[in-house]
Amino acid sequence: MKEALLIEIGVEEIPAGVAPRMGKALQTALVKVLKDANIETSELKLGVTPRRLLLHIAQCPTMQADREQVIWGPPENIALKDGEPTKAAEGFARKSGLSVADFEFTDKGDGKAKYMKATITVKGKKVSEILAAAMPDILRNLPSPKQMQWQDGEHRVDSFIRPIRWIVARLGDEVLDFSFAGIQAGKQSYAHRMCKDAKGDISVEDPFAWLETRMVIADRDARKASIVQGLSDAAQAAGVSLVEDDELVEEVTDLTEWPHVITGHYLEELLKLPIEVSRIELKHHQRCFSTKDEDGNTSNVFFAVANIKSKDPAMVAHGNERVVNARLADAMFFFERDPKETLEARVEKLSSVVFQDGLGMVGDQVRRLRGFILDNAKKLGVDANDAQRAAYLCKSDLTTGLVGEFPELQGYMGSIYANIDGENEHVSTAIAQHYEPVGANDLVPTSPIAKAIGVVERADKLLGYFHLGKIPTASADPFALRRSAIGLVNLLEDKTNPIEMTLSQVLQEAAKQWNQQRVTIAISDETQAAVTNFIHERLLGLADGFMVSKPAMDAALSASVELPLHKHLAVAELLTKFADSDAGQAVAAANKRIANILKKAGAVSDNIDESLLVEDAEKVLFAALSKAENNFPDVPSVQLDVLAGLREPVDAFFDGVMVMADDEAIKSNRLALLARLRALFLRLADVSRLV
Repeated sequence: MKEALLIEIGVEEIPAGVAPRMGKALQTALVKVLKDANIETSELKLGVTPRRLLLHIAQCPTMQADREQVIWGPPENIALKDGEPTKAAEGFARKSGLSVADFEFTDKGDGKAKYMKATITVKGKKVSEILAAAMPDILRNLPSPKQMQWQDGEHRVDSFIRPIRWIVARLGDEVLDFSFAGIQAGKQSYAHRMCKDAKGDISVEDPFAWLETRMVIADRDARKASIVQGLSDAAQAAGVSLVEDDELVEEVTDLTEWPHVITGHYLEELLKLPIEVSRIELKHHQRCFSTKDEDGNTSNVFFAVANIKSKDPAMVAHGNERVVNARLADAMFFFERDPKETLEARVEKLSSVVFQDGLGMVGDQVRRLRGFILDNAKKLGVDANDAQRAAYLCKSDLTTGLVGEFPELQGYMGSIYANIDGENEHVSTAIAQHYEPVGANDLVPTSPIAKAIGVVERADKLLGYFHLGKIPTASADPFALRRSAIGLVNLLEDKTNPIEMTLSQVLQEAAKQWNQQRVTIAISDETQAAVTNFIHERLLGLADGFMVSKPAMDAALSASVELPLHKHLAVAELLTKFADSDAGQAVAAANKRIANILKKAGAVSDNIDESLLVEDAEKVLFAALSKAENNFPDVPSVQLDVLAGLREPVDAFFDGVMVMADDEAIKSNRLALLARLRALFLRLADVSRLV
């Protein structure tokens, strides 16, 4: 017999972005419980709103199926003595609730011995009992940024992301018997806060429809689609085009249960503000959407997404307009006042802005950035004059009133003010873009100078924080160092206007700036090594995104010759294709064998005595190796072809030559031959890591 299964956890409002992750985790955990119990169900449907996590299965068995269970006991030599059961056999049978006669002796399949074996039928349990036993632990282990405990009249030992107000748990008409955080599971759910029909027994057959009649769209995808359509309709009605913002759509989806779009207008005089100022203010402080007019210029029309369909939308719009106008008026005040002091005049103020406790001031950082750029402009591929100027001014907007009020405008306002100050386009563009990329999937800056500053700043930050021991753990990265490392990798891997510095060179030069400054700290070799390993870990994690295999990336990074990262990536691309070929597998396997032999042999000379080459196969390999060494240009694709051409002589060597010969001189000579061979391969990559 099958019935509908419904689980709903009702809570105070969950922060945006958290509920979907918790819903997915709840879904995964419940599916696992059902699967482990061999309970086959119809598809599970997930509902997520700020106030509820909901799971629904239309057809779920009410009873677990009976199953056969095999019980293995002691081996025959322990269970029997002179053909009679021993006390060990009788004790095991009694413990299993059986008699010795219920067991037979059979092989487990390994051919070693026969063991006591009995097959019993285990009666299935009620599914409601299985789920009731599992639910408290499932809820207890749901991932969330923070956990709360609350006291509202009862003692509660459990914690959750927000206080739990109701739990619905039903399998058909049967209520699952469990409680969590002082709340007993039942049948009653709650509607939208503004719905007159506040609570009732939710439909177990179609909870989504029941909730929708009570002003709750529980299906997150449906709610998001409703918002997108509402924004489109409102924009068309207002004669404007929406400034697309997927991130904000996701946020308001997680803040509403019954979303409706409200159209507002801010004062036209505030259109003098740069477009990003009004957009950032509307987004981050009011969660409102910006628009453009028919000509593509900023419009004073904006859209808010309310959590209720108001009887008086104009009044709601007016309330939003009052707040937006006040915020933008503040921005206008700062925008008009800030340029009275140039960015250059503000640089000195950075000496009073803390970079990080223990790492000095932002002014110190700016001097390090500028010093790095001046010392390495050619390798960074930038004009020294424009690049050092951009590095010198890139943080000055941190001292402006507008950025102080809206920190999200860092860089953008610096560029605006640089233009007002008369700085050239290369400098102002670099200031605008030098924070990019922010996310792992963001594009790198188009400005070569911004790219160079971004590399230097991230290397500087990683070295400083690692020096303080603020290294990310598996569960915490409060200073976003992983994001900094990923940004550094993306900048160095970019093949457009490539940076011809190796990772070691970047870190060494950044450390030199710290050490020359002698204001705060000195970066040790150990710190540089730790940062290098940290970045390599990020590189391996990003391999799929670069369309290369992780083993190929690992092999390329393990070369004996360090290259700029974009060149290591090119090698990894070649190795990814090479590893899938027969030649690639054979060459990789041979290299792994060579590496293992040399590792066991310890210290090995690479001096080869031709007079000690006695076998034809080793003579042929030596000749091929010598030719390859003399014809090994700095072109990865050609290098790989040369190395692939060594497959046959290497295979013939291992087929016909005993490396560990009895004659110590011959053995040492053959090990030297292998050492030279491996050294040649390592000039491109450690291909042994491909298998």
